[in-house]
Amino acid sequence: MFDLSACHVERNADQDYLIRWRSLNPGQAVSIYMSEDAEHYYSGGHPGTPVLTTTDEQALVSNPDKAVRHYFCLRSEKGETAILAERKLQLHGSPNFRDLGGYQSRDGRRLKWGKLYRSGKLSNLSDIDQHYIRRLGVTLVCDFRQVMEQELEPTWLGEENANLLASLPVSPGSSANFIENLHDGIIAVEDAAGFMEEMNRDFVSNQLPQYAEMFQLLLAGDQQLLIHCASGKDRTGFGAALILDVLDVDETAIVDDYLLTNTYLPIEQELQRLSGEFTDKTGAEVPEHVLRPLLEVRPDYIKACFEEIRKRYESREHFFETALSLDEDKIERLKRRYLH
Repeated sequence: MFDLSACHVERNADQDYLIRWRSLNPGQAVSIYMSEDAEHYYSGGHPGTPVLTTTDEQALVSNPDKAVRHYFCLRSEKGETAILAERKLQLHGSPNFRDLGGYQSRDGRRLKWGKLYRSGKLSNLSDIDQHYIRRLGVTLVCDFRQVMEQELEPTWLGEENANLLASLPVSPGSSANFIENLHDGIIAVEDAAGFMEEMNRDFVSNQLPQYAEMFQLLLAGDQQLLIHCASGKDRTGFGAALILDVLDVDETAIVDDYLLTNTYLPIEQELQRLSGEFTDKTGAEVPEHVLRPLLEVRPDYIKACFEEIRKRYESREHFFETALSLDEDKIERLKRRYLH
């Protein structure tokens, strides 16, 4: 049996795949299979011919086509299997683009790879990026940015994919609001983290209809979903947390996924760019330690969402049904579709 918490796929500098795993029965031969279609593995068909077999607990697999997403099936000599893929997708124009697959639900099932994605804005995608995303088979793109943001930096995945886009504007506070209030002397520089927590509570108190609509769109067919906002961290982070929560992933794993933004977003680069551009009402530059809480994510931010939910609703089930229009039958449909 594989310890799936210790199984990972990453690319090296040459764009080949480094696959690491941990077997609860070390020393067994493990065969690695590769496919462009994850559903081939989930349907229970024979995985085909292995690309290699090894008794080590890691392997370097040559990437035959860098313009295509690949999925991997590990099979031990005893017939135990694990299905793996990269968490972060290699897109130059959207660095925080990732797959929600692989997380474990409370009943032991796993989210399917290649079904649910999250990212930042898609307006800076290269032609190669766009081709890569089209090959993913995404059927629904939910954009949580405000209408003005969408108009200034429109999502473009090709004219043939315009009907995939769903505008679900979420309008809580933003870092721009914080800077404006800071400049006007309304809030102090030390309040940045507190501002972010309040913004996340606002998702629960004022923004849930848009997230409820996301789930109704998800239920409308066998969707392969991409949700995004500007940076893919706050509005998208809450949307991803809701999806994982509805699919019964525990809160610890949800927080861990949320925090991956700090790994994938170029936060230090943004700090350097923004530092010195903003001043308070005295004309003093806003220091980096004030800007940092606006650009990164912290456990307390997403935990503020869960605290607000627990304060307002009797139970998770009450929240799902009352706020998200998800009764037991709808949740079970989502689980059948996205868990394996």
